[in-house]
Amino acid sequence: MALLYVAHNIANLGAAHDFFVYTTSHADQEAYPVTLLPVPPSFLIVIGMIVVFTLEAAAGLLGLYGGWAIFAARDADPATFLAAKKWAKIGMGCAVLNWWGLFQGVAIAGYQLWQMPLGQGPFDGSWVYGGMAMMALIYLSMPEERVAG
Repeated sequence: MALLYVAHNIANLGAAHDFFVYTTSHADQEAYPVTLLPVPPSFLIVIGMIVVFTLEAAAGLLGLYGGWAIFAARDADPATFLAAKKWAKIGMGCAVLNWWGLFQGVAIAGYQLWQMPLGQGPFDGSWVYGGMAMMALIYLSMPEERVAG
């Protein structure tokens, strides 16, 4: 999922940039017209895009690699299986940081994306995607026990 998002972002790079500019511009904020975070300069918008795209790519790639490592260790002892979860957990951490930290924390709370006409999709989506990643991270963090049998 994360790899598809970053691929779509890169394929629509101009539109993605325009959306980042729009969401940080304080435009169309009628409910709460005062936004405490400043309108960022262009270079910070580009840095923000790079951070978001990097976290999406890392979530996807590390999630895939971690999933493969877990699958490969499925018959191993509990300690080996637990160690195999490392990269999947890091990947899910990147997803949580991106969708709950950056989207929910910075864009929605900080730049009040929730009140912009184009903000409802990212508002809802980032909550769902961050939640799925957090649930996967919690599940992956549970200890393993080998059942005799």
